[in-house]
Amino acid sequence: MVTKTPSPQQDLKTLIRQRDFFKGILIGVCILWPFIFAAAIYFYYKKGNIALFIPSITILISFLPIYLRLKALSSDIKAKEPS
Repeated sequence: MVTKTPSPQQDLKTLIRQRDFFKGILIGVCILWPFIFAAAIYFYYKKGNIALFIPSITILISFLPIYLRLKALSSDIKAKEPS
């Protein structure tokens, strides 16, 4: 009978894969966010519409849980890595 409990090495690989995925998401957001913020500034001066700053700020706030999860995964990986 095959058990579905992962080995410690397999569990470490899963954690590393999740960490790399979340890191990729955050890098993508960090690349796109300045463009979104610059567009909000541009349209504010062109049209006088301050409402475009709301999405640029909420994007940062919405990715805060992903950043916290990334920190937790990094600490878990450091704890499980063989020294």
